[in-house]
Amino acid sequence: MKRITSLIAISAIVAAQATAADFFSNETPEQLFNLGVRLGVNTSNRTVGSENMSGYNVQGWGTGFDLGVIADLNIRDYLSIQPGVFFESRSNTYTFITPVATAGMAAHEYLMSQAGTFNSYALTIPILGSVRFNITDDIRWNVDFGPYVSFMFGSKLKNKVNHNSTDNGGIPAAGAEFRQKAAPVDFGFKFGTGLQILKHYTISAHYMAGAVRGWKDVKTEFGKYSYGGRTKAWVFTIGYDF
Repeated sequence: MKRITSLIAISAIVAAQATAADFFSNETPEQLFNLGVRLGVNTSNRTVGSENMSGYNVQGWGTGFDLGVIADLNIRDYLSIQPGVFFESRSNTYTFITPVATAGMAAHEYLMSQAGTFNSYALTIPILGSVRFNITDDIRWNVDFGPYVSFMFGSKLKNKVNHNSTDNGGIPAAGAEFRQKAAPVDFGFKFGTGLQILKHYTISAHYMAGAVRGWKDVKTEFGKYSYGGRTKAWVFTIGYDF
């Protein structure tokens, strides 16, 4: 009986080790290099610092699309370095209601109200580390994390509501229309997860968090003025790996 019990225990341990090895394989990958294409949609936001736009300061999330290519540099079966190049379109809305002071009257007597949309286009280069787990022979689970840099090559800001001046004996209220340009370069981190199906088809979801100011600094006679803010985006893609 003891021998049978020991044999069962040993068999269970061997089976567990085999399952663990299949789930997290440290073997040499079948391909050291492969390419893939990605297509997806995103929802994004480019905030404005509350210290520069006080009062009611809200940026809504808008939609866009992503189109790109990736390369997998497979180090082990479970680990890959994945650089990529993506064309990204993004959009968001903004609404500001800010108290302003007018000459000859009490401060905060009137409100500056603005609302509109912002659209941008950029070339984004992420470099992700991707850890892979084998769920079944045909399904792999990927977990990705790494930095990205994004180069802006087009943007458009459209004010749809603009009540930022009030007549006060011919003197307009303080406050200029929001016409700021996006920062030319964005840097941040991208992380997320996805599935690879039948070794070729992928479905993924990633979050992108900007780590630098989202808007270009304004030069004034008193020095630089910053609108602060950060970029944020959720990106959902499907793809094919060759």
